[in-house]
Amino acid sequence: MTIYLDSADRDDVHAAVRLAFVHGITTNPTLMRAVTKDPLEHAKQLLSDTELREFYYQPCGAYGGLVEEAEMAWSLAPDRVILKIPATTAGLTMAKSLIDRGIPVALTAAQTPNAMIAAEAAGCVAVIPYVDRALRDHGTDSHLVSALARVRKGGTRIVAASVKNAGQFTQAYLDGADAVTAPLAVLEQVLEHPAALEAERAFAEEYRVEQPIERG
Repeated sequence: MTIYLDSADRDDVHAAVRLAFVHGITTNPTLMRAVTKDPLEHAKQLLSDTELREFYYQPCGAYGGLVEEAEMAWSLAPDRVILKIPATTAGLTMAKSLIDRGIPVALTAAQTPNAMIAAEAAGCVAVIPYVDRALRDHGTDSHLVSALARVRKGGTRIVAASVKNAGQFTQAYLDGADAVTAPLAVLEQVLEHPAALEAERAFAEEYRVEQPIERG
């Protein structure tokens, strides 16, 4: 199982690294716009800030052509960067052109099982469904991750996004997600179960004394 931080904020990234279970970072134009006017330069900074193994970048059009921006983003760290491209007809055409050049692509906003079928046909490494949006959108299967998993025939990964709480985080894995990406606030909730916290406090008290034991 793989866990990503869904954020472009450098403070969030540093905090996520300290959690010790975060594998990489996912970003999008909205997250980038909140923190920078130069998303490629910011992506470069995020990549240099940590050694997290994967970084998902979605071209936003800030520099003109989307394909050119995608290529520039990938060139920042070819062994770490994965491009996010919308699961639309135009998006898949762009995705295929990048894949044919050896650039890894994930289809994002994969809100129908057809996105998985098209992604596998094109050679995408992943699809990214929006979990919370699917629950709120009456036109989308509320069990979207399960639907994507059922139709999958190959190795295309399911990276569940739009995860708003720890319950959705857990359910995404139960439904068949290979990975989940979530904001820092959600990731910090993952292990905050009252019973675990109570046990931690109790064990800490067992050998609490005024003077530590001296060994020599």
